[in-house]
Amino acid sequence: MPSPQSSGPGALPRSVFYVAAIVMALLHVFVTFRGLSSVEGMNQAQLARQISRTGSYQTLVTQPYAWAQMEKAALQPSPTAMPETVQPPLQPLLWSAVFRMLQPWQVYDPQAGGAIYLLDRVVASFGVTWYLLTIFFTHGAARRLFDEHVASIAALALLVCHPAWELMVSGSPRALLLPLFALAFRLYASASCRAAENRGIFAPLAVLGAVCALMVLTHWMALWIVLGIIIGVTVFLPGGKAGALVVALFPLLALVAWGWWNTQLCGEPLGGIRALFQAQSSTVALDSLLRDFTPSVALIQVHELLRHVGLGWQDQLAHLYAHLGYVVPALLFFIALLHRFKTAETAAACWMLALVFFCVALGMGLLGLANVEKDDNALYIVLMPAMSVLGAAMLVVLWSRFHVSGEFLARWGAPLAALGITALPLLVNLPVLMKFGLTMGSKIPPHWPPFLPERAYILRLLMEKNEFVISDSPAFVAWYADVPCVNLPVQRVDYETMKAKAAERGVKLAGFVMTPVSAKVERITDLYTGPYSEWRDLIIRGPMLAFDKDFAPSPEFPYKVPIPLVGTSVGEKENISLSMVFYTDKPRAMKKPPVP
Repeated sequence: MPSPQSSGPGALPRSVFYVAAIVMALLHVFVTFRGLSSVEGMNQAQLARQISRTGSYQTLVTQPYAWAQMEKAALQPSPTAMPETVQPPLQPLLWSAVFRMLQPWQVYDPQAGGAIYLLDRVVASFGVTWYLLTIFFTHGAARRLFDEHVASIAALALLVCHPAWELMVSGSPRALLLPLFALAFRLYASASCRAAENRGIFAPLAVLGAVCALMVLTHWMALWIVLGIIIGVTVFLPGGKAGALVVALFPLLALVAWGWWNTQLCGEPLGGIRALFQAQSSTVALDSLLRDFTPSVALIQVHELLRHVGLGWQDQLAHLYAHLGYVVPALLFFIALLHRFKTAETAAACWMLALVFFCVALGMGLLGLANVEKDDNALYIVLMPAMSVLGAAMLVVLWSRFHVSGEFLARWGAPLAALGITALPLLVNLPVLMKFGLTMGSKIPPHWPPFLPERAYILRLLMEKNEFVISDSPAFVAWYADVPCVNLPVQRVDYETMKAKAAERGVKLAGFVMTPVSAKVERITDLYTGPYSEWRDLIIRGPMLAFDKDFAPSPEFPYKVPIPLVGTSVGEKENISLSMVFYTDKPRAMKKPPVP
């Protein structure tokens, strides 16, 4: 962001920038906001709400993988009071502090409070605040490495990046990673400049290490970012080996502390996040591993793993522009790698960032990104602000060689073209969303499919206090319905085991909630071969009811009573297609909402 100086020839542009940034933040929280769209965001939000209520690290979302770990450790967990061992703690803890002050409004009630959940707006407010900090830190790094001109281009590119604004209000943990990595890049730039000036670098590196620890506690895949930073410090900073030890110490201590905590909860230092590392060392999808109550990961086949990584890179490189938020200066970062910068500190920052990008690409290739750039594990966009700094500098260098006449065009010709292309998604989408928001208010269309919060709320009125459900979208159900929910297991037989173990602890399975999450396939045959193949009867039954063809489950399956949550008419003579449905074992009537 521009410096706080209030007078001089740049005072007006700075003021306009400040106003534009604040207006953009307010628009995305109070006008165009349609609720949370990130699955991990919903998961961490319900965790934060439970922390604020109970004062303990409990979750309403149960992953079968984590449940199996606790059963193996003879801890006798219950779906209604399940310790959390999968989600990183930083973002939920930050949210829980505010949620605790909003206890009277913690229960989502679309009839009384509108279709948009108040706590969703709180989460979105956190996100836009993080983005304003990201712009501030990025501008500071650009000024430290280059000048005000390059810093302004980078800041403006972030201001008009529509995918980044959408990410910040989604609830995704990547939203918190953005300012943390921007701050890390700013600290690295500071350390590099201080080293070039023969000044001490211990203080910025110590703070950098603390920031790296926060990144690891925000998103487990940030380990790849931290690895790149540590290597960059080692290779490109004078006295880098000692500096790398300083940086590495803080995330190492954070991970050791978290491993000790997980050991107390489930007897396993890695906890449920062990599935993430197994997913990166095999070709099995992370979601499928987390849904497995009887996990058995196959032995590593090197050729299959290499093919998996290659296919991942092929897909990610094909969508790289989208991964970087359609920011042209960020894309030009790769050209900057071919340029010899005059100062050693700038070159060091450039190559450190290249190392971080390589490490992130390696991690993303090993893991795979099912939802491409919108995947909660897609970390390329976290590097986008820093890449925009180097890319903006390269753009200025290249444009200056054309010797264009006229002072304004000589400085802003190519940068304005790059910013215009970057702003294209914003110009196309924001006016439409503003129109919807201003005319429909809280009735603005949600992220349907697959999420329709006001219909999930009905579950809260249908269930008893000691009941839980199983769903293909457990974070969505737990966040909006505020009921315990278990992720749909991969093997159908496992649900009987979980049901029996829950019954031993006084908790009853109320039924299954099926949403468009499991029904999203490229071909209808994928329902019989995909990750939800053993539940195809529950997936197909809702749509088939529209044609008077009941795709009934097996006779021994007790949860046969369908309670429609979302129904869509498909014609005049046909019935209603049930896009979201609650399958239970008995007819249920809605009751008065329970007090949490």
